[in-house]
Amino acid sequence: MKERVLKEALGIDVSKASLSMCLGSLNNDLSKDFEPREEVTNDKEGFKELCSWLKRSTKGKEKPIVVMEATGVYHEGVAQYFYDKGYKVSVMQSGRVKRYAQSLDQRSKTDALDSKMLSMLGCERELSAWEPPSELMRHLKSLSRERSTLIKERSIENNRQQAIESSNYQDKQAQKRFKQRMRLLASQIEEVELQMHELTQSDADLSRKLSYPMSAPGVSFITAITVIAETSGFALIKSGKQLTSYAGYDVVLRDSGTFKGKTRISKKGNKHIRAVLHMPSMAAIRFNPTLRTFYQRLKPQKVKPIVALVAVQRKMLILMYTLWTNEENYDAEFEQKKAARKQVSSCTG
Repeated sequence: MKERVLKEALGIDVSKASLSMCLGSLNNDLSKDFEPREEVTNDKEGFKELCSWLKRSTKGKEKPIVVMEATGVYHEGVAQYFYDKGYKVSVMQSGRVKRYAQSLDQRSKTDALDSKMLSMLGCERELSAWEPPSELMRHLKSLSRERSTLIKERSIENNRQQAIESSNYQDKQAQKRFKQRMRLLASQIEEVELQMHELTQSDADLSRKLSYPMSAPGVSFITAITVIAETSGFALIKSGKQLTSYAGYDVVLRDSGTFKGKTRISKKGNKHIRAVLHMPSMAAIRFNPTLRTFYQRLKPQKVKPIVALVAVQRKMLILMYTLWTNEENYDAEFEQKKAARKQVSSCTG
């Protein structure tokens, strides 16, 4: 039987300066062939060189799927380039790629091995297609991250000032400069937040849909718009489980034989979402009836209160996703109504 290519996948291992790649082919006898290539630079010249090589090397009738791992912002340029060229692009979460590598018993880690593993993943699995966020979402994401940086700088300055005030030596000029810096930071934070409000109001559909997660007690405008910007309006999220993994709230447990490890969240996800949910979760356990009950039930079972608070953050994120997706306002009596419906169903059954 003549060998025929069923599917091809280009695996790209992305770093800040370079791209390592491997073209994988799945044949009709289910065998796989792999063709690695020398690294190219992670810029437009490198993208063009890679695209030209891919056109020459492709054996199948259809364009290969391009598979890469999400690496901060470094993958965005090459993903956008191939998307614009009409290729199906799949941007994988790091946790899923790691689990796939573990299933292959791949212990070594090099750029060449990672690109081959990504191409193998593309050949074997049916992967979700990546779509670039809209210009509005990109702008909001940039602003939310700028605000996050300014908040961190303000916190650093406050901590430094507290250390200075605790020392014996005081410098009036230094105090003056500190106040100037704090005024500048406060002014810039306010300016960024105003711009985020204006951008949101410029899009009627976004402004309407944002009101649904904001209807939940504890969810402010900044919290809601940051989560929406970081997920592109939950565009590629299909379930609550996928969302918690994307944000790094997925639970990791390490047990082996007599060793009993601690249960914790992976933190291998979007740190900006986790950061923006910390303070709102503290407000939610005071003012949100559903989350307050959940926290009070969970807190006595945990060694540290922060563990229960992280669980609240996770539940809060899923609540925002549910309200956004279903286009519903928060209902404080939802749990009671749900329990009542179950009770009626069991009685009639």
